[in-house]
Amino acid sequence: MTLRRQRASSRVAASTSDLAPCPATSSENAPVHQALLTLGFGLVAAAILSLSALAFTLEYSVTNVANLSHGEILTVGAYCAYLVQQHGGGVILSGLAAAAGGGALALAVHNGVVDRFVRKGIGGLPTFIATLGVSLVIQNLLVIIFGASNLGYQIPQGAPRNVGPFLWTDTEIQIILSAVAITALLYVIIQHTRFGKSLRAVSQNRSLASVSGINAHRVSALTWLLAGLIAGYAGFVLAESVGTFSPYSGFTFFLITLTAAVAGGLGKAVGTLVGGVIVGIALEFFGGYLSAQYNLAFAFAILSLVILVRPRGLFVGGRRSVFE
Repeated sequence: MTLRRQRASSRVAASTSDLAPCPATSSENAPVHQALLTLGFGLVAAAILSLSALAFTLEYSVTNVANLSHGEILTVGAYCAYLVQQHGGGVILSGLAAAAGGGALALAVHNGVVDRFVRKGIGGLPTFIATLGVSLVIQNLLVIIFGASNLGYQIPQGAPRNVGPFLWTDTEIQIILSAVAITALLYVIIQHTRFGKSLRAVSQNRSLASVSGINAHRVSALTWLLAGLIAGYAGFVLAESVGTFSPYSGFTFFLITLTAAVAGGLGKAVGTLVGGVIVGIALEFFGGYLSAQYNLAFAFAILSLVILVRPRGLFVGGRRSVFE
C-alpha cells in the first residue's frame, strides 16, 4: 500500500515548477528533487504507520497477544470520522470521533475476548484464532452496514507548500505534527505517571505485578483503551491521506503494521517507532520507483528477512519494557 499516490503526479508537476528555469539545471536536479519528493511522501506514511504500530505494540506489551483484529480498529475509526464528516463535522471533531470509536472497540475486544484467555493463561493459537475471528466478524458487519465498495473521504488538502526540502499539504503537515505530539504524550504517560509505572510492571512480569498489588486486569484494559484511541486516530489520518477506504482497508494496512512492529521488536515502543519509519519510507521508495502493486509483498519480504536475521526484532536488547 502506498499513500497519497493518487495525488503524486499533480504534486510532481507542481514541484517541478520550483526548479531553476535553465533546462540543463532542471534535468540535473530532477532525480534529487524526485527523491526528496518521495522521501516527503515516506515521512507522512511513516507517521501513520508508526501510530498504528505503536498502538499494536501497546496491546501486545501487556497481554502477549498479537491482536489480529487491530486493523479493524483502524477501519472503525475511519468510519466514525466519515460519519461525523458527513454530518458537517470538521477535522478536529472527526479525529476525536475516530479515536473514541477505536478506543471503544479495543476495550470491547480486550474485555470480551482477550482478557478471558489471559486470565486462564491461554496463549498462542487459541488467541490467534479468536482475534482473527473478531476481525472477520467486524469486517462483515461493516460490509452489511456500509457496503463493500470504497467510500470517498474528501477533506480539502490545501495547496502543497515547501517545508524545508519537502512539499506537503496542510493535511500532511497535520498528520506528521499530530503523530509527533501523540508519541511525545504517550512517552510522558508511560515514563512519568503512576499508570505508566504500572503498565511497565505488567509488561515485564504480569504475575509479579499482580502479587505486588497492581490490578493487572485494570492496567491491561486501560492500555488497550489507550492503544485503541491511537489506532482509531491512525485510521482517520490513513483515510485522510489516501482519500478512500473500505471495510478491508484496515486489515491490509495491519499487515504492513505487523512488519513494522516485528522489525522493531514486539512490545518495544522505541523499536516499533524506528521500524515504522524505516518500513514507511522503504515502501514509498519501492512504490515510487518500482511498483506500488507489490508493496505488500515487499513488506513481507522485509518481515521474512528480519525474522531470519533477528527473530526478536532489530532493536531488542535485554528484557525491558515498552519505552525502555
